[in-house]
Amino acid sequence: MKTREFEEFIERAVEEHESALIGYARTFVHDLDRARDVVQDTFIRLCKQDPEKLGENLRGWLFT
Repeated sequence: MKTREFEEFIERAVEEHESALIGYARTFVHDLDRARDVVQDTFIRLCKQDPEKLGENLRGWLFT
């Protein structure tokens, strides 16, 4: 995947899943700021992954 395609992949993932991930994380950490930090860490981990190896279930990966 080319650099620009990868950037678009990450941008789409953030747009589509960030809000739901924050809500999900908040159920565990009971603090909005901490939930945002957890989600940010998740997206940083996503940036280090090979999108081809994630398969079709990006949402599942993010929520795991």
